[in-house]
Amino acid sequence: MKKSSPTIYDAVIFDMDGVIIDSKEHVEKFWLQKLEQYNIDPPTENRELKFHGRPARPTVNDLFAELPEETREKIITECAEYDASVTNYKMISGAESFIKECFDADIRIGLVTSALPGKVNRMLEGLSFPSPFEVMVTADQVTNGKPDPECYLKAADKLNINPKKIVVFEDSIAGVKAAAGAGATVVGVNDNHLAQPLLAAGANKIIQDFTSAAVQHKDGEIFVVPNKHEDRNRLLLQTHR
Repeated sequence: MKKSSPTIYDAVIFDMDGVIIDSKEHVEKFWLQKLEQYNIDPPTENRELKFHGRPARPTVNDLFAELPEETREKIITECAEYDASVTNYKMISGAESFIKECFDADIRIGLVTSALPGKVNRMLEGLSFPSPFEVMVTADQVTNGKPDPECYLKAADKLNINPKKIVVFEDSIAGVKAAAGAGATVVGVNDNHLAQPLLAAGANKIIQDFTSAAVQHKDGEIFVVPNKHEDRNRLLLQTHR
């Protein structure tokens, strides 16, 4: 039986919160403070899905559905201001060096995030090198946020690449569903306790961070390896920036 040829991917796309920057505590702190301010009980189930991965508007409309529209709009504005007020975000372990490896290997790189440009600018300012992202899709550029695949389809369109030829790194259930729904191959980035929910959402592989991720050069080919200790999971990339 003839062995099938491996998929050759054309680009790597990163989510931002929870993938590049460690903002989980920061995000949850804001939503919990706002829920307390308006005397609303925080969710006891599906907190990961309700707090993370989605743009502010659907999150607010979900958590604060009982409040008047004017108040919800105020919370959305406050969320953007809160995000942009942070002067320095802590990076996810290994993320910055792995992104730099991809860039140095001439791999095309994109960013797709449920955040607004102000927060993205803070992340970019924290990098030790100029922005490596050929395309960036932020929350204000889409009508339907994650888990809808619109954001990843838009990024693929901007790159002029079939979304099935893209590798995506995502940390949230909503984000994994969005990327997988677009047809991309998804690597989940989160703690072990979320491995099964992310796999169920469509992730192909789970890593906790990028400390074991690498770009490997072998026989004239470039491979992205989410975990260099598990060589079977390496992904063949075509380089053509």
